[in-house]
Amino acid sequence: MAKMTNEQHREAGQSHLEYMRELLAKHGDSATLSLHADHMRSLLAAASHDKR
Repeated sequence: MAKMTNEQHREAGQSHLEYMRELLAKHGDSATLSLHADHMRSLLAAASHDKR
């Protein structure tokens, strides 16, 4: 798999956050999610103010 750029991680992270909002809206406090390292990198990139 090709390595993602920081911008690609940021965009993916924003998508992951939207998915989490949908899960919470649908399942409330019983919502769960399993994350792999790439998901975590994307979420961190989306939360980062560093625009490298």
